[in-house]
Amino acid sequence: MVNRKDRLTDKEYKIISDHAGNADNYQQHHTIEIGQQTLTVHDFLQIDHQLYGLTMQHERSDEYIVAFHCPLPKQMKVTSSQDVHTAALSLLKTDYVYPIERKSLAGNQDHVFFKGKEYIEQVCQKHPNAAIYLTGQALAGAVCAYIATEQPAVKKAITFDSPNIWSSLSPMIQQQALQGKYTHVLTEYIQPNHYVGLLNRHDHGIGQVKYTVPPRDQGTVQDSNQYNKREMDTFLKSAFASMNIEWNPSFDTNAFLALVSGDFKVNGYSFHSNGAARILDEQLDHNTSFTTMLLQEIHSGRAYAQNGLEIIIKSHLLKNSSYDLQSIIDHEVQTIFEKIDGIDESVKDAVHHVKQELKGLVGFGHYDLLSHSDVESLLEEVRMEQHHSSFYSHEKQLNALYTLRDYEQELSTLSRHMYTMGDDYAKADRRLAMQMGIR
Repeated sequence: MVNRKDRLTDKEYKIISDHAGNADNYQQHHTIEIGQQTLTVHDFLQIDHQLYGLTMQHERSDEYIVAFHCPLPKQMKVTSSQDVHTAALSLLKTDYVYPIERKSLAGNQDHVFFKGKEYIEQVCQKHPNAAIYLTGQALAGAVCAYIATEQPAVKKAITFDSPNIWSSLSPMIQQQALQGKYTHVLTEYIQPNHYVGLLNRHDHGIGQVKYTVPPRDQGTVQDSNQYNKREMDTFLKSAFASMNIEWNPSFDTNAFLALVSGDFKVNGYSFHSNGAARILDEQLDHNTSFTTMLLQEIHSGRAYAQNGLEIIIKSHLLKNSSYDLQSIIDHEVQTIFEKIDGIDESVKDAVHHVKQELKGLVGFGHYDLLSHSDVESLLEEVRMEQHHSSFYSHEKQLNALYTLRDYEQELSTLSRHMYTMGDDYAKADRRLAMQMGIR
């Protein structure tokens, strides 16, 4: 982001983050066009194909943007319990071990977190008065989050689908995060069905955590033809236990299979016209059908049901249903009331019609000259012509009104209860968010 009117948007950070994965951009003085802006590659870093750092400078600016990229772990086909164990072991030999095992980032100078930290320190030494902005995806985003807590020169970090590294940070950093030190420094965007971004999201957050709108038509990870999900889950937990690793409650079996097999390609980011990322809260508010769809996706396993996200959705679902129900009460029930009230007018018209017919028979209203049978035969004739008056009963009309009034009161009570339940979920969500450090 540059300190000018044309500062980078969320969408542009996402584009820059994507560029970090393109080896063709790792050239001195190479230029990258981002919208109406030009970024020039000032420096770059490559470490054993584990971490890439692409440093870009905005034209006529003393600020630098560093985009990190970490390649995905080696992919393999998983069809047996031994494959699960082998894949888990292979994954834990990479730097993905740190968010998976929730390992401390201290004391190991070789993993990508420290390599990224060292690289930013070098950039800061070369440009002591410069402001640094970071972006990255998945594990590279976690590197950005870690560096943002360590380096005062980092003014902002925008990450996409990065695992939460809260448990890997020092107690001092955690305390500063709880005090809100990184709220305006770090923003983490998470897709609700991303296999890496949901890792450890039951832990506290470091900066701002925002869930984005998921894609409507996203393919589901297919289970193995030979083993069902429960069997795979058992094998995976067994593999973790054999390596003395505590089971991570946010680690999903389907997500793991997608990660090691490369079957799941997720790109669910969408943006407003101003470049701001579309976040889930915006879509959930007063949108019952979308909220219900997302909750169904969570329960079907397409989006992992981690605590904070599901509470947010349930809160919106209940409140939105309450709004919809109240709308029915306010409009449709009132329409029925009007129709029932309109019966009186129809009856008046029918009575007027009868009187007119009688006048035509007996002159000027001398009804006492008519016999009972004369009146009955005339009314039957009127009934045949005027269907709206055929079965009118004032008693039935009153009963209908009383029943509808009771129905309205019951619906209103139900609506209030649903809203109260939704509000309770929202309060629980806010408490959970505070515990997780989400602002």
